[in-house]
Amino acid sequence: MIEEWILQKIEPLKPASPIIVRDPQRILQRGAQVIDGWAKANGYSVFFCTGNLGLREMVEASRDEPGTQILVVDRSRKEAAIPLFYPDLMARTKPNARLELTLCDYLREVTGDPHWPRLVEERTVARLVLENLEGTLAAHRYLRAVEANRFTDTDLYKIVLGAVLKINPFRKLSAADARRLAIGQHDQLEELNRLLPRPIMASLHEALAAVPKPFCWLLTRDPELVVRSFTLAALLHQHKLDYRLLLTNLDPLLHDYRDIDAQFIQKSVEEQVTSDAERLLADVAAVEHFLAEQPDRLHELLRDHLQVDSPKAAYTVLKAERLSELVRSLALLSLLADLLQNRNIALHEKVQSLLEKQGDDADLLALRRPTERWQSLVAAHRQALITLRLAIQSVEYAKQLQVTPAEQLDFAQFHRYWNEEKLNRLDYYTSDLKRVLRVGDILPVALHTLWPELQQRWTAARTELEESIDAVEKVQQLLNHRFQDLYQLHYATWIQQADAPVIFTHQVLDRLLKAHWDPQSGQKAVILVFDGLRTDAWDEFLRPVFEERFALVESRPGSAILPTETHLSRKAIAAGCLPTGFIHRSELVLLQSWLKQHMGLSPSFATIKDDDTTASGMTARFSSDLLDYIIFNFSDKNLHDNPQDLAFIYNTTLREIIRQDVRSVLRELPANALLIITSDHGFTPVPTAALQIPAKAVISPHDVKYRSARTVATLSDADAKQTVAFDAATLGIPTESEGHAGKHFRQVLFPRPNVSFKRPQGRHAPDPYNHGGLSLAECMVPMVVMGPKQTVTPLLVIRCFAQKSIVREGEEVVLEIEIAGNQAKSTLKIMGKTITLKFSDPDLAERREFFPGEAHTYRIRWQPTVTITPKAQEAGEVLLPLTVVLQYSEGGMLQRISQSTTVRITIDNTRLRRRVDSKLNLLMGAVPKGLRG
Repeated sequence: MIEEWILQKIEPLKPASPIIVRDPQRILQRGAQVIDGWAKANGYSVFFCTGNLGLREMVEASRDEPGTQILVVDRSRKEAAIPLFYPDLMARTKPNARLELTLCDYLREVTGDPHWPRLVEERTVARLVLENLEGTLAAHRYLRAVEANRFTDTDLYKIVLGAVLKINPFRKLSAADARRLAIGQHDQLEELNRLLPRPIMASLHEALAAVPKPFCWLLTRDPELVVRSFTLAALLHQHKLDYRLLLTNLDPLLHDYRDIDAQFIQKSVEEQVTSDAERLLADVAAVEHFLAEQPDRLHELLRDHLQVDSPKAAYTVLKAERLSELVRSLALLSLLADLLQNRNIALHEKVQSLLEKQGDDADLLALRRPTERWQSLVAAHRQALITLRLAIQSVEYAKQLQVTPAEQLDFAQFHRYWNEEKLNRLDYYTSDLKRVLRVGDILPVALHTLWPELQQRWTAARTELEESIDAVEKVQQLLNHRFQDLYQLHYATWIQQADAPVIFTHQVLDRLLKAHWDPQSGQKAVILVFDGLRTDAWDEFLRPVFEERFALVESRPGSAILPTETHLSRKAIAAGCLPTGFIHRSELVLLQSWLKQHMGLSPSFATIKDDDTTASGMTARFSSDLLDYIIFNFSDKNLHDNPQDLAFIYNTTLREIIRQDVRSVLRELPANALLIITSDHGFTPVPTAALQIPAKAVISPHDVKYRSARTVATLSDADAKQTVAFDAATLGIPTESEGHAGKHFRQVLFPRPNVSFKRPQGRHAPDPYNHGGLSLAECMVPMVVMGPKQTVTPLLVIRCFAQKSIVREGEEVVLEIEIAGNQAKSTLKIMGKTITLKFSDPDLAERREFFPGEAHTYRIRWQPTVTITPKAQEAGEVLLPLTVVLQYSEGGMLQRISQSTTVRITIDNTRLRRRVDSKLNLLMGAVPKGLRG
């Protein structure tokens, strides 16, 4: 706004030096992007001056730097007793390099109104106008709406009044205006009482007194009670409760404020949601604190009157409550307890449908600033519903499989159950749900604050969940048992078939890369191998990240080869053959050999990274002009020796590495690349029950692992029933014993789902999760082809994302995000959208905003955490990269648009800094922020 006007004035003055800018109203502020940013870009040193001594010091210092271009900002007042004196600089300045900025000139130019009086440059008025510039322009428009040409000094004072108080000073006050003035802007009122003419302020006080009850009492009674009475009445009125009676019951001090008109409540809330949602949110938060500080109040309202212990009543409350997140949370908590106990799927599908619909309601105030606790509670209910649905489905599928003869089992059936019907997510969902209910911060108030009945229901619900998890595990064991029967019959044949019903890892190059990639097309191929990635992790975490830039071409059923071990299955991907055909230990050599033999290609690979000891992130990357081969090992590496539950590993370690490592790689890939995405194996929980393999059955104890055993003899009848046996010669793997060269095993055994293997001697301490065996979770892997994403015209665009002005360390950053509707889209589709803003910095909370349909700028205040490195200290500033992601719904699909900026923070080099070893936190045992549970 004013910055653009100033730039228009300054830009023509370069490359003159010195440039002198007179700024008696102090329109320019130190650190403002319009000056500091322009000066830095054009090679000027800026002298902000109000006193002669400071100016002299700056001038003398500049003499030591010949050729320095100087921009002097003279901020001395016209009425200053000792004006700024710089005849030497004036003598060096060309007449066309002198500029005077005045507030009156700016206002006349920007509004096109020549009637602005010079009174606007009076010191007090100018300060108020500059501090409230947008409001000043808005109030001027209000004046012109009622009078085309009039502009008296009284009009100017009213404009200032309207700008500071954010009201229309030329019309009757609304209830929302009155509420904001008397409470939220009490300090500004006091200041204006001192600065503006008495008649102006007297008319404002008269207007406040004419507002309907209870806001007419804001200036004469306790404002806190006035606002509490209205907000509580509004909250109760939503549910058709008798607020006149309940106000007194909840707080006797509110008795005198109970007589509030119902129509006024409705109208006033609607006005406040539109005009001052932030203030109404603060009022509601204060009422929530008032209710929670004495549990009896909560009990009376939620239990006795709203009756949220009844699932149907809780659903009704959730449907009606639009103001209070606390009330919504307690209703949803009661519903979650009911879901876990009674499993009324139909009712809770209605609950989820309601929550999804409300998420798109732009006027639902309670969801404008959703807390992490509310979001976790919604996610827990959604996950509980999905988990129970899957559990019920799994029982039905298990019953079908239990009576199906082994000869009639087929892979497509298991692929449908496991991947398409999402049974693969059951152990993650149950782990996540169990963790959330045990340690998650989803209770809206402390457990002891809840009424006894809800406490008991919540405790019982958690017990029910444990029993459900046990039942799910038994069903999964049956599914895995039948899957083992299927592989025992067909695996040896399928791995030799080019058209097998499943793509095995040794067939990735032939059945995916070769089938979809033409090296002559100029399209680069990228093979991404995620070691230890299960199909659930692909769908839940990785696929959404890939779909930000690429589109799905094909997804096929995939399986690891047996045993599901990294040194066999992962190398089989690069080699394009079974392990008996490996010609080298290096995956790069294996890949080069296959490309030469099967596609006649000899690309020159650069080894960007080849570090198989890295605990997280990328393990290897081989790059060429034609093809890249990238291996990520974070999933497998972070599972071994990890005592945490699966949900913690997925939600922290896995998610954080995907956010950082995977996204950084994807950003580098060409937009038209062809991606082949797969994994070498999955993993599974390891049963605690152990079956000891006899010493006579193995060549070496090292041939026995927790999930498989290489043997020379069969087991006894009782033990044999707990294993699945394969002829080693049919598996396509080397049959030489790991412990004795030259000696060969004859069988490979896999444990049935309820046991793990134990060596003839030695300790038995398996990791909670492992691989190497034969189960759905270990065998099923993603087999995915992705390609260029089609360009879609978005409904909304981020027109600008930038910091408002350069700040010094310790100061608050103001970010401006301008969202606009795409002109290529229908205006009707754009109007009244709810949007969500998410940020790459975890200290910036997610925000839900209302988009009115025309270009709108959202301002967000942020106190960033600043780390001063030696490099930054030398540069004198810290640069913080920041990305905003705009999310909105269009046609039932979630759309995401992102834009990045760099936040600049000037370092205060006068501060004393204590140097701290960067490894101190690790030495002290601190857990990185992104990995905390």
